[in-house]
Amino acid sequence: MYTIEFTKNSKEFLHIIPKQDAEIVICKIYELRENPFRFLKRLQGYKLWRLRILKYRVIVDVIVSGNKIMVVQIGHCKNVYDKFG
Repeated sequence: MYTIEFTKNSKEFLHIIPKQDAEIVICKIYELRENPFRFLKRLQGYKLWRLRILKYRVIVDVIVSGNKIMVVQIGHCKNVYDKFG
């Protein structure tokens, strides 16, 4: 089973969005612990993965050797990729 870690930016974003949306996003992220690659798609050009949840996107780094999932960024689908493009 993988452990989940959040960056400071991803935690801050969860406090900004509506509480109901934040709860759904957190639940979906924690579903990744059993089999992360079931729900993730590769982020082109990077060694990162993306997850679609409602109108939000979650960018994660899966560290297989350490059984860790690092939530790098959470954002709205229209501007979450600006940092990466």
